[in-house]
Amino acid sequence: MNRSEPGWGRVDTEVGESFGRTPIDQSFEVALGSRFRKVWGQLQARSFQSKGTLRVSGSRVTIRTSASRLIGADVDTDLELRCDDIYNVRVNGKLVQFDVVSGPGELAPIIVRARNKGEAALIAAALPTQMTPRYARENHERARFLQQVMTRTPHLWATWAIVAMTSLVFFVMVARGAGFGTVKSASAIAYGSNYGPYTVSGQWWRLLTSVFIHFGFVHFVFNMIVLVQTGRIVERLFGNVRFLVIYLFAGLTGSLMSLLWHPGINSAGASGAIFGVLGSLLAYVLRYSDSIPRSIFLKHFRMAALFIGYNLYWGFTHRGIDNGAHVGGLIGGFMLACVLAPPIDDSDSSRERSAFVFGASGAVACTVLGGLMWALLTLSARPDRQEAMQFSEVLQQLGPVESKAIADVKSLAREPVTGEGRAEYAGRIRTTVIPEWNQLYAAIDKVQVPAGSSDAALKDGLLRYYGDVTKAMQLLADMADSNQLRDYGAKSQIKELMDDAKRQAAMIRRGAAPL
Repeated sequence: MNRSEPGWGRVDTEVGESFGRTPIDQSFEVALGSRFRKVWGQLQARSFQSKGTLRVSGSRVTIRTSASRLIGADVDTDLELRCDDIYNVRVNGKLVQFDVVSGPGELAPIIVRARNKGEAALIAAALPTQMTPRYARENHERARFLQQVMTRTPHLWATWAIVAMTSLVFFVMVARGAGFGTVKSASAIAYGSNYGPYTVSGQWWRLLTSVFIHFGFVHFVFNMIVLVQTGRIVERLFGNVRFLVIYLFAGLTGSLMSLLWHPGINSAGASGAIFGVLGSLLAYVLRYSDSIPRSIFLKHFRMAALFIGYNLYWGFTHRGIDNGAHVGGLIGGFMLACVLAPPIDDSDSSRERSAFVFGASGAVACTVLGGLMWALLTLSARPDRQEAMQFSEVLQQLGPVESKAIADVKSLAREPVTGEGRAEYAGRIRTTVIPEWNQLYAAIDKVQVPAGSSDAALKDGLLRYYGDVTKAMQLLADMADSNQLRDYGAKSQIKELMDDAKRQAAMIRRGAAPL
């Protein structure tokens, strides 16, 4: 893959000189990259099958590698390069990349992979320090930009403070019995999740506390990994306090949008705030696209855009994902970041400018939050949304009842039935088990839900599920009374009812409409 290099010439820079002089003779084990492609503006090798050595000796660099084939002879590569033809050496982890003169004004890339990062640094130190004018200029701009953001934010404490607080909340909940792999819904509500009926009734603090609560270990770990990866970048760009303000504001807008989207939802998690962090990164690189080095702009713009696009697509094509929080957090973070984003070189910033920025940010925040609150309170008075919140409350109240009813049915399957115990077995089904399932059925049946809504489909599925189990238990009690527990026909009827109940339960968990 060749590329043209205008303004041909050799440049030694401070960055290049830090590599030191070329040693007399050094040899390293490497894998030679092939099948190049560009990803997010950066050249990458798809394959490193060709393995061998890279040797630096005097004014020569020799790369000898061999790639095995399943069919046919091995493919050998033997490159003899002059040090005068090698430019633009850079290191990325275990990879060392440099450009080689391939013709008048033409460069060809070479990528090798060392055994570890230490050897990669040694290889780079052994290679020439010279750079083409274009690369030297880009390298200088990149180093200057990184130095500026490092000077602005020398210590990253805000991201780690959020991770520490979120971790503390999660493990306190686990220690107090909320659950580890899956946190119980009732426990999440007790600790402050964004439960629509409670939040709208005046417990507005849930809009913020829900950002630090998660529904399970995987949910918690995934969000914290994404936060650490993206949060540190955004914190460098915006500064500690501004980053913290953006995170919390995006969490609030995500929680409000979640309730606008689903009035009866029980939502929790940092994903809305994290989408706000990604939105702020997108806002920054778009606002200062002329000032950010192109390689950094392309990398971060494409990273943010790809992550946002993929996750929004996944959310809209799969059930059980709080798209409202994602969209609300993304918009909130983007809007506030457009105002808060400091320029690349803010050395001439004054108190007056800072006061204006924070004043404008406060106005934007109050306007957005006020507008969302007004919309939420206005919509919450509508009968259909009142019905949705009431249905959600009934479902939460029936949770313990359903858990006990399921446990009682499972205990029946494990209990051996003798001839003398048949009457007691049938009596327990009729006096304990069936009334529990009748209570569940009656409670759901009397709740009004908006016609044609997802709640209506859920209600139909629950009624069918509870009805199937009730009928199966009635048949089982009748079989015990009539001594037909081994009757194949009756057992087939019970199996058919319970299989349909399991299908309904599975679809209810997925949030799908009943079949």
